[in-house]
Amino acid sequence: MWLLPLLRINLLGCFYMSKLINKDLFKKLLLLFIVLQPILDVLTYFSLKATDLSLTIGIIVRVLFMGVSLWFIFFGNSSKLKKYVIGYLVALAAVLTIGLVYNYFAKPIFDPFLELQFLAKTVYFPVMLSAYLLMFTTMSQVSFMRSQILKAISFAMLIVSLSLFLAIITGTSSDTYEWNKFGFKGWFNSGNELGSIVAIAFPLVYIYTLNKVDHLRKWYYFIPMLMLASVSILLGTKVGFFAVLGAAIIVFASYLIYWIIYLIKKKTKEPHLQLRLIASLLFLAIFLIATPFSPTFSNVSGDVGQINEQREEAEQGGEGGFGSENGETDSGENGGTVGGDDAAAALGEQNLIQSPILKIILSSRNIYFTHIFGMYEEADVIQKTFGMGYAGNYEEIRKLIEMDFFDLFFSFGILGIALILLPFLLIAGLVIKLLFQAPGRVLHPQNILIMLSIGFGTGIAFLAGHVLYAPAVSFYLAISMVLLLTNMLNLNKEIRDSKTSA
Repeated sequence: MWLLPLLRINLLGCFYMSKLINKDLFKKLLLLFIVLQPILDVLTYFSLKATDLSLTIGIIVRVLFMGVSLWFIFFGNSSKLKKYVIGYLVALAAVLTIGLVYNYFAKPIFDPFLELQFLAKTVYFPVMLSAYLLMFTTMSQVSFMRSQILKAISFAMLIVSLSLFLAIITGTSSDTYEWNKFGFKGWFNSGNELGSIVAIAFPLVYIYTLNKVDHLRKWYYFIPMLMLASVSILLGTKVGFFAVLGAAIIVFASYLIYWIIYLIKKKTKEPHLQLRLIASLLFLAIFLIATPFSPTFSNVSGDVGQINEQREEAEQGGEGGFGSENGETDSGENGGTVGGDDAAAALGEQNLIQSPILKIILSSRNIYFTHIFGMYEEADVIQKTFGMGYAGNYEEIRKLIEMDFFDLFFSFGILGIALILLPFLLIAGLVIKLLFQAPGRVLHPQNILIMLSIGFGTGIAFLAGHVLYAPAVSFYLAISMVLLLTNMLNLNKEIRDSKTSA
């Protein structure tokens, strides 16, 4: 009988929490959490330098917010998509749990901390994506919330930029690379992650700037965008630089096409078209002028020289070895990983890729792929279906490939990667469908910028890794995907309603 009062208290607690963590509170927490992202990363950097503890304030706060997000998903919303989202998360949890339990008995070495840490980092992305989607689909003022999120991201990127400049000015900035190349990552632990964040967030900051600038007097809205572009060239990584350059070129080209259509048809629904065309041209010009004086330009020039040298050696019959592309390390991201050149040397640097360009891009990843693929071939059918867990069935060399889609495939198997990729496939299918119905609406410059953000995120995840299982990065990718998905769902609804009324 003593269970009844306890059950009643728990039910009342659940009811109270469901009322407390509703969509309004979750919206406020989300906006605050966006602004806190760079602050958490800076605190993580100083925490690791001071204590070398793997449990940092960034991990603690992000795990707590993931818990709040799960509560919102299950109890804090009334979205019509709720049952589908919960079904998806339950299926994903079931597949990952089966793989985890089986690998406890099947793997030669099973490190519970590494396995659970990697699993938690992986589920962070689908949980955040699901929570944001349910929040957007329960709101009446979607456009206002979208604007608030873009504003929060712009403010967060302003904090990133100011902290980097302050670190450089005070001489306390850490170097992006340990050797061979040049760049500043300020008070951030990983240059690769910071470059990925810049690449994914810059198109969103660009959208916010374009939405706000309707007169030359509002030039100050360009400040966050210009400062973030400066970060991309000071950081020294190719990822951030080419993302900003690509976005600048594509936005200018998009508005140029809109302007040409306007000249031909003398009508357009795009407000302030000429101002945005001129602004995008000026930004592209300024970025190109600043590029030759940047660390990134020096690093890319060095890569081109290395490619030419390896090509000449190949033509002369020599073998140009290749190790780590840049010497930049991600301490703390792959806790306990035995990696870098030592792991490559231990595995044997097979000359599996003949193209000098691919050698530069992929670094030693082809070696690690071959190593883990060999484990996968020898694995039983259950591990092929549910995955081999963190770093595969390792015995001595414990190393991820650092190409997210392959890492997730080998870690969580056919079913795991299928469920993780499901949101990408659904969005791609919806976009392709609407392209045939309303191509002008789908290919609006602002939708293109969101697609660029997603494209940069998935491209980096495929080639360089540390996106889908890096919570500090996947957070921004989840926001971009939800922004595009809600735009496409609203457009699909408009098309369906117009057909019904007709």
